[in-house]
Amino acid sequence: MRNIHLFILLLIAFLVACAVPGPSEPVLQIAAKQNQWRAKNIRSYRISVMKVQAVFHAQTNTITVQDDKITQQSAICTPAPMEGRSCDVKEFDPNEFTVNGLFKTALIFAPDSAKYQLRVTFDENYFFPATIARDEKEVVDDELLWRVVAFEPLP
Repeated sequence: MRNIHLFILLLIAFLVACAVPGPSEPVLQIAAKQNQWRAKNIRSYRISVMKVQAVFHAQTNTITVQDDKITQQSAICTPAPMEGRSCDVKEFDPNEFTVNGLFKTALIFAPDSAKYQLRVTFDENYFFPATIARDEKEVVDDELLWRVVAFEPLP
């Protein structure tokens, strides 16, 4: 009788363990690239990232990082279809556009990558996310795109 109880207990433990989802394929891929980026040990760089919000706004944010700290930031906008012929630069969180911020953004959407139709590409030399595109299937005009348009390691 004791063996049956032990067997049932082990069977329940096994079934519970199988029901707990592990990290998804996109999460593992992004984490692997993040480790490759960290191995480069680049602590100072300038990066320009264009963020496009569907047809509503497009803005390129340029961030300078020195010793892992943001030292400068600037932005220019490009008129999107809904903005007509002019646009205004919008306030932004510069942390979102650092390499660490791009990895964080990709990892936020990665667990639900199918829901968001997530597409991430990586820089071939430095391994940071070169593009992040997401578009929730059931939502109209929610597309978001982050695209690194320039990257320069600094001394």
